[in-house]
This record gives sequence, structure tokens and C-alpha cells, in this order.
Amino acid sequence: MKKNLLLWYRKYVHRPTLAFFRMPGARAFGGLLVVFGVIFVLSVLALRLYYIHPETGERLDTFSAVYTVFALLVFETAIPFPRFWLTRLVFLLVPFSGVLVLGNGLVRIGHTLLNREVWYRAMASTYKDHTIVCGLGKVSLRVIRWILDLGEEAVVIERDADNPMIPQVEHWGVPVVIADARRPEVLEGVNIRQAESIIACTNDDLVNLSVGLQARQLVPGIKVVLRMLDAQMAENVRSGFDIRTVFSIPEISAPVFAAAATRAPLDHAFTYTEGGEQGLVTITKFAVVEESPLVGYTLGQLEAEFDVAVLAHRQNGKFTLHPGNDAVLQAGDRFIVSASIEALNQIAALTPPRRELERYQQGRWPIQTHRPRRR
Repeated sequence: MKKNLLLWYRKYVHRPTLAFFRMPGARAFGGLLVVFGVIFVLSVLALRLYYIHPETGERLDTFSAVYTVFALLVFETAIPFPRFWLTRLVFLLVPFSGVLVLGNGLVRIGHTLLNREVWYRAMASTYKDHTIVCGLGKVSLRVIRWILDLGEEAVVIERDADNPMIPQVEHWGVPVVIADARRPEVLEGVNIRQAESIIACTNDDLVNLSVGLQARQLVPGIKVVLRMLDAQMAENVRSGFDIRTVFSIPEISAPVFAAAATRAPLDHAFTYTEGGEQGLVTITKFAVVEESPLVGYTLGQLEAEFDVAVLAHRQNGKFTLHPGNDAVLQAGDRFIVSASIEALNQIAALTPPRRELERYQQGRWPIQTHRPRRR
């Protein structure tokens, strides 16, 4: 509860207030507020010390003096006009200063409502420990959604003010700054010096590289993630610029396309390189059906029997990440494993992958109903 209140305060009170005073002309408005505060305090003191009721001769206590000053701000007063020149000055000066400050504030609020770009620039400058996403497209849209789902915050820099994806991102509460992310003043404007990371995710490899290098020049220790369409260029950037988090779309997507095109029961696949050798990591979700001989297996037995790693298990609506070895498989369960292609094929012969469950129910994904031989 306390954490939720702090998050609400930071999102709806603290950050908008900081942004309001970081907009153009904020220094002049701040000075005006200081002058108004001084006038307010001096007015309360003047009424408390020098105001005398013209008819009764009574003086005001502190509370009455404060209330009177607030009433004067809206051209109202419950006490007669004074005779002493100093208190008369209070009666004239307080309403005038109130109109000046209130009018300036209303103009600034109106400017904010009419110019969303200025407001989002001011909001972006208040973020800390956030991720800066440069370029707004189909890939980066999913990246932003994942960042938010992980409980982190993001700021977007996009060059095209007419990008149709901007309303969606703004609906998620993410500020979008319309600018060129390669310019250092733009990165400074989104508080890159206190950012956790920056993701260059445009469709232009050279732009992404330029953004990454500019970010490293401003903040040498910042985490830089680059999207690269050219696999060779991605490798050159890794080795030549010491930016290890460079992802080539063809490198990432090739195993997935290959997996989808083959008979292998793969949901996800990606490659890795270790010691100069390249390997394939696979992930598949299986559904345990009543006829499956895996019913009654413990997860430990499943791992030992087929040489797989069980990543997650769902049973009776409860999802468990990295489940214990003693959990027993029941009909209706779901489990996610990472294994070799051979092991996945062996398991798929005993219970269908989750994505093939409908085909199994239609009789188009036959399984073995005998219990496999233990090793």
C-alpha cells in the first residue's frame, strides 16, 4: 500500500510539478511566486500588528489575519476597509499580486495543454533510472511494452511527429520527444546522465550506431543496446566499439523461422556462441493429456529421462517458475522445457506441444500411450 502511494505521488504529483517548473519561462514564474510569497507573509504580519477595526477597535489574531489575506486574493473581505496607510496598502496590493500570479499560472497551464510537445520534453527531463528508446516502430513498440511490464520506466525519442504509434505509447504514460536522438542536447534533455540504458531501435543501422556512440560519449558507463539489420556490421560494432549488446535481427529471427518451417516442436529458438562454437537454445511448452504416459512423472524424472531443463510448470491454475523436482505431472498440466531437438521430439511423441493441442484433439497429432523405457 505504501509503495503504491509513493508511486502515485511520484507519477501524478512530484514529476508533473517538476515538469511544470522546467518549462520555458519557469524561472520568471518561480521568481514571481517568491515575490508573491513575501507579499503574503508581510501582509499577514501587517494585518496582525497594525489592523484596528474602525468601529470596535479590535485587532486581528493570526488566524484571522491569514484568512483575511486569502479572502483578499479573490476580492473578498469580511472586515471593513482600514484607516492606517500600511493596512490599506495590503488591501490594495494583495488582490493585484494574486491576479498577476494566478493569471500567469493559467497562461502557462493553457500553453501546456495546447503544446503537448513542450510538456513531454519537460516530463522526460524528470525521469531517473529509466530506459531511453530511440525510434518508434513495430519492434520498439513491443520493447517499450516489455519494459513497462517489467516495472521499469521509458522515454521515447522519435523524429516523425506524424508517427501513428505515438498515441499508443502516450496512452501507456510514456513521454514521446519529437527530435533527432543523435543530437547531444536532445539526449541531455531526456536526462541521459541519470538513465539506466539507451536502446537505439530505428530502421537505420548507421543512425543506431551514431546514437550509441553519442550516448557513450556523454555517459561512458551507460548500457547501450543497438538494433542492427546487417549481421556483419553488428559483429564489427561488437568488436570495434566495445558495445556488446548489439542484436542483429537476421541472427535472432533465422532460428525462429527455421523452427517454424520444420517439424520440430519449437516455440522459441535462439543461437549462442561459446568458445568459438555456435549452439541453439530451444524453448517449448507442452500440454499433459490424460492418455500421456508422462502422467505421474515427477519433474525430476522428466529431466533425468529426457535430458531436459524444466523452466516452468502450471498446475491447477498456479504457475511456478523453476519448479521443484518433486512436482508430479497431472493431466491438464502445462510445462515449459529447454532441450535438444531430439529430446523435444521424444517428449512430443508422448504428449503434444501446447500449440498442437487442437490438432491432437482432432486426431492429427498421434502420441504413444505406453510408458517409455527408463534409462
